[in-house]
Amino acid sequence: MKRSSWQIEKAVVFALILRELKTRFGNRLVGLFWVLFEPMANIATMLILRVVVRQRTAGVMIDTAVYLVVAAIPFFIFRNIWFRMMSAVDANAGLFGYRQVKPADAMAARVIMEVVMYTMIFVAFQLIFAWMDYRWAPDKPLEYLGVVSVFIIWGIGAGLMSAVAVKKFPAINTFLQLTSFPLYITSGVLIPITTFPPLVIQILLWNPLLHLVELSRWAFFPTYHPLMGVNLEYPLAVGLALLFLGVSMFFVNRQRVLLRS
Repeated sequence: MKRSSWQIEKAVVFALILRELKTRFGNRLVGLFWVLFEPMANIATMLILRVVVRQRTAGVMIDTAVYLVVAAIPFFIFRNIWFRMMSAVDANAGLFGYRQVKPADAMAARVIMEVVMYTMIFVAFQLIFAWMDYRWAPDKPLEYLGVVSVFIIWGIGAGLMSAVAVKKFPAINTFLQLTSFPLYITSGVLIPITTFPPLVIQILLWNPLLHLVELSRWAFFPTYHPLMGVNLEYPLAVGLALLFLGVSMFFVNRQRVLLRS
């Protein structure tokens, strides 16, 4: 029976996901454990530094561990989608000789992988928080999912633009990788923005990711009050603009991205 284009597309993306699983996890269960353990260990390290060195609570009825995780995981989803999409074409270059396999399929497979992996990590942390009698469910679940969705839009848009840019100018690959740390710090994931002087806060509010971090905590904790001036419209508009530019750049340069670096 002849398959439809949609069925072929699903089969290709599913096959690429399986290939990605095998590449990243290997043939052993320990590979899966390590891929999940590594980001969990990074987050756990942040928790230890923040809880032991600084404080145990981040506000009224807000535990520091939950405060960090509910903002860190969406940010890591954005960051990993961005960087994994940027390298997806070169990593799967040998497969594009098959007519059915396209660069967009390789990128889609990586987006799905990152979202699923960090969803599993998020669930694991929430189970631990429930066991420790911490808040484990968002106060506004739909709003929280909406904020995470905007993070994903940001990751896809930045990933598409970076994939094209790196093909044209390979030297900027390292620069783009280094930008994630300043974004991480100035978004308030680890260091509360309220600890900065008011003038600095006004400057940092130009960072759309700061708005998303604040809104993720607002959606999770009923007692959390975001910074004055924080809103969803600003990061959503910028994210959609990034996505539009990314799709446009990728469409125009779809043949160029197939060239090996």
